[in-house]
Amino acid sequence: VLSVFIPAALGQTGALAESRVALVIGNARYDNNKLKNARNDAELMARSLAGVGFEVLTVFDGNASEMRTAITEFGRQLKMPDTVALFYYAGHGVQADGENYLVPLAAGISDITEVALNSVALGDVLKTMARSESRMNIVILDACRDNPFSATTRAIAQGGLAPVVAPSGTLIGYATAPGQVARDGDGDNSPYSAALAANISIAGLSLEEVFRNARRRVIEATSGKQVPWEHSSLVGEFF
Repeated sequence: VLSVFIPAALGQTGALAESRVALVIGNARYDNNKLKNARNDAELMARSLAGVGFEVLTVFDGNASEMRTAITEFGRQLKMPDTVALFYYAGHGVQADGENYLVPLAAGISDITEVALNSVALGDVLKTMARSESRMNIVILDACRDNPFSATTRAIAQGGLAPVVAPSGTLIGYATAPGQVARDGDGDNSPYSAALAANISIAGLSLEEVFRNARRRVIEATSGKQVPWEHSSLVGEFF
């Protein structure tokens, strides 16, 4: 179900110079490979982003149709040149033939050959954002949590998501390095989403500082076993 978080009042930070629109998707209640924290992480990120002035569209435990509808609506809201767009996904993510896919609930995937037909391609999200008039696009993927085709698993092929070259004006943040597996977390949130949310709420940090600080926190929390990674083609600044 698509819903909207209304931005919180910014108080002393003053009026924003641009519109901020985010789409946050968290999928956890898979039939056979449930995730403990994916929905918690999406809810945490939605609150954190609303708190710094984003209008946040949310989908929790969405099927393929609900995810695609939300992505379409998200794209419609990015038609202003002063908009900063942010897409966040927590849930199972897989790579197949070098492409990355976000796995909906009730996807009915029993084999890697069915991934492209029954999942949502990350490339479609990137194209939607690239074709908009937004001045900056941010993509955050906490979706490398293990192979959903094994019994214990958040990505396919025993090794996380494939690297993606960020389109112009885009930053893509991964919970861990390409080809590696991230942790779902022992508490209520994954290490990556918890670290990002903590830094998003700190006034005055640049976008790069948010990701750099989060990386340090995740490395410390996982004893160096998980190292978040970004690919950026940004030319502007964002705080």
